[in-house]
Amino acid sequence: MLRVGAFLLVLALLSGCGPREPLRIGFIGGLSGHVADLGEAGRNGAQIAIEEINRAGGIKGRQVELIVRDDAQSPEKAIAAANELIAARVEAIIGPLTSAMAEVVLPLAQRAGVVLISPTVTAHNFFGVDDVLFLIMSSTRNEASASAEYHFTQSAVRRVAAIHDIRNRAYTESWLRDFTVEFQARGGDVVPIAFESGPDVDSGAIVRKALDQRADAILLITSAFDAARFAQKVRERDPGILLFAAQWASTERLIEFGGKAVDGMVLHNYFDHDSRVPGIQRFRKIYGERFQREPGFAGVAGYDATHVVLEGLARRSGGQSLRETLLTRGPFAGAEDQIIFDESGDSRRIPHITAVRDGRFVNVR
Repeated sequence: MLRVGAFLLVLALLSGCGPREPLRIGFIGGLSGHVADLGEAGRNGAQIAIEEINRAGGIKGRQVELIVRDDAQSPEKAIAAANELIAARVEAIIGPLTSAMAEVVLPLAQRAGVVLISPTVTAHNFFGVDDVLFLIMSSTRNEASASAEYHFTQSAVRRVAAIHDIRNRAYTESWLRDFTVEFQARGGDVVPIAFESGPDVDSGAIVRKALDQRADAILLITSAFDAARFAQKVRERDPGILLFAAQWASTERLIEFGGKAVDGMVLHNYFDHDSRVPGIQRFRKIYGERFQREPGFAGVAGYDATHVVLEGLARRSGGQSLRETLLTRGPFAGAEDQIIFDESGDSRRIPHITAVRDGRFVNVR
């Protein structure tokens, strides 16, 4: 938090007197449909970061403007949104927030030379690539492998039915593959059950298929909304079976939608809900007062991604590009911890293993 405060003070001292054209930063995320909880939280976190900078005087005398676009988890809308932001000459784009949308937006940003910083994309195929995409979180390999190890050794699970949403195939199949490799190497068995999210999904039929596998646990690689819906159907038929989920489901909406059905579910989370770090406590307080809810991992990651861009713009000098600055002039301050990029623009943030207990996320490891 001292680093963030010092950064804001320096910006205030550097600010000029006269008004100048604002620096524009784009945002692309799902703000409608069943993934809106992810997009809204990411956008809210970005807004807080930009408002803080503007109150401190902006960057080298220039205010910062956030231009927001909704991809609606639609490739066509994501492409249109990216083209609009590139045409608006944004300095960088925060987002997309799902791997499926990153697949269609990245080629456009690459051709235009516009930096993308995704708060929440984790599909393994985006890592280790020399491109304009910077990633705030670790890959699915880190999270899924940790999940496989935890549930095999701590939960004594040996057979898993894995329900995964192919509408976000880049992420869900990456997570499932990484989990399966690690789980099977330990002697476990994974039965994949694919579905495509939408208003006409027969969640009851999908749950019956999963329970018919006689598994020890059901893995949900889905959005929070779908995870909550599946959990309710599972609990109607089997109150005792273990439910666990990938990080995508670990927004506050999971508890809001799922109620008692998600109590006991084990997940992963980008930040520690019980953290006493002053920066994260301060951010949660501001977010809660502004938006009347907890930020969730996407809110924290959206704030961190935006703060990286702002700090990079402040540090950029001479003819250096923003991409070069981010690769060579870190680390950067996040709400909870420092963010360090490797030569490919990847970050490694080990996820916490959490469980839902009495309507809140609690760390279990």
